[in-house]
Amino acid sequence: MGTETEERKYVRLPVFLEQGFSFLKRDVLDNRICCLCGTCAAFCDKIEIKTSENELKPVLVEEYDTICGMCYAFCPRTFLPVSEIEARIFGEEEARKKAEGDVLGIYRSCYAVRSKKGDIKGQDGGAVTSLLAYALEAGIVDCAVTTTSDDQWRPISKVAKSYEDLKQSAGTKYTIYPGVIGIRDAMGAGGEHIGFVGLPCQIQGLRKVQTSEQPYEVGKERIKLLIGLFCMENFKEGLLDFVKAKLSLDLERVRKFDIKGKELLVYDDKGNSYGIPLDEIKRYESEGCSVCADYTAELADISVGSVGSEDGWSTVFARTKTGEEIVEGAVGKGYIEAKEIEEKGLGLIRRLGESKRKRGEKDY
Repeated sequence: MGTETEERKYVRLPVFLEQGFSFLKRDVLDNRICCLCGTCAAFCDKIEIKTSENELKPVLVEEYDTICGMCYAFCPRTFLPVSEIEARIFGEEEARKKAEGDVLGIYRSCYAVRSKKGDIKGQDGGAVTSLLAYALEAGIVDCAVTTTSDDQWRPISKVAKSYEDLKQSAGTKYTIYPGVIGIRDAMGAGGEHIGFVGLPCQIQGLRKVQTSEQPYEVGKERIKLLIGLFCMENFKEGLLDFVKAKLSLDLERVRKFDIKGKELLVYDDKGNSYGIPLDEIKRYESEGCSVCADYTAELADISVGSVGSEDGWSTVFARTKTGEEIVEGAVGKGYIEAKEIEEKGLGLIRRLGESKRKRGEKDY
């Protein structure tokens, strides 16, 4: 038996987890609240993300009786003890000081950031790509799991080990994808200091992996950096077919997707932009997004989003000591430039965060 401090190091799990995947299916899949983060499949070789009943979902690759309960424990949709996880990540004192209901979460500093690297063409200033590039150079990570896409904008996980790899992954993808499975690929490729970029639900899943007390060796100590992306909702792959038909535009010609205000913006290879009202694509929203209350990826080391900063800049929250050191180091090494963010920008982020939190708490 360890000391009290050692015993509080990990989040305790409910005793009923022996039921494993059957409970995961009952409580998450059958209730249609799976966010398709990919955490279950990343850490259990008995689970794969496959097309079943015309949609992607976790399925058992073979019939067997599981008693480990690991998939249920790691899923961010089964239970999410946020205050305990925050105490583990940020320290108990910081967790206690957290303002009640503050949707910005715990953070050390906040900036408007853009890349100083002219060859990085990322979303809203290329902040994520530049921060990862610095983390690679500084040896904080030896690889980074990112999400890129094929020529039809279908998302694909990529393990980036170089600056050139990172540049190829730049840009936001708006269709749902189990990105955490890239952690499995990174570990398989020998990664010992792994960075990850993903959505709030994916960050939640990985934080449960890192803080849960369980007897299985899953390599969680190799996950060193989590960068979370602001997210109001994500969309099913059918959105891509809708955009193609709506605009009569071959997706190979699309250079960028973005969401501004109440429109999905599509930019083609000739510099044209097209706006589609969000109301028209609402039917493609993932059901799993309806119960998510986290807009700014509150459990990440660094959170990044376009809201709150002027065009061409990203809003960056440095939440942990590691996150703050990376932001400061990237400024010092000339990867990024950073400036203070205006209070009205933070106010807009808060309003959107409150809206998502109310929706998530209402629908859960």
